[in-house]
Amino acid sequence: MLDISHDFVRDCSKKYNERQKTKDRQDEENIRAWIAERPEPKFLDKDHFIKIGEWKTRRPKKYFEANDETLVKEATQLAYNVSNERLKLHILTVLKGVQVAVASTILHFLQPDEFPIFDVRARKSLKKAGRWNRHADDADVEAWLEYTNIMRCISRKLGVSLRELDKALWAYDKWDGRGQ
Repeated sequence: MLDISHDFVRDCSKKYNERQKTKDRQDEENIRAWIAERPEPKFLDKDHFIKIGEWKTRRPKKYFEANDETLVKEATQLAYNVSNERLKLHILTVLKGVQVAVASTILHFLQPDEFPIFDVRARKSLKKAGRWNRHADDADVEAWLEYTNIMRCISRKLGVSLRELDKALWAYDKWDGRGQ
């Protein structure tokens, strides 16, 4: 059984960083920098919303582009401001092209210390560690809420960021766990 330890996270997140496509790394850094410069309450403009959508999924860009600039700003700002996690996610799914995985990614970029990126590869790794009892493809709101709590617990226990943990679990499934 996979042991998710501090060393595991360090080694696998390092592997992720070394193998991540340059464009993906630059996009992630640029999005984070842009959001960091925004005053409170945080939000996304349409351009950065599209960039996050493209960064997370292969879904055609046209779905993200179909959203109105004002709706993107207001929905992302509202999601940032509300405290109820289920409501945060629900608000974001009003946007075209946004389902649970993309909504979780938006929340992660807006509040990186609070929300992990909901990803099937990470769930597969959690399953191998005995930490995920659902099917790895289970991607509904209840699964996201459970996943978020699991990731927060592991992150706190190991003293690593949610993003480091995300990267490690993703990399393990991609390169070490043979994607099983």
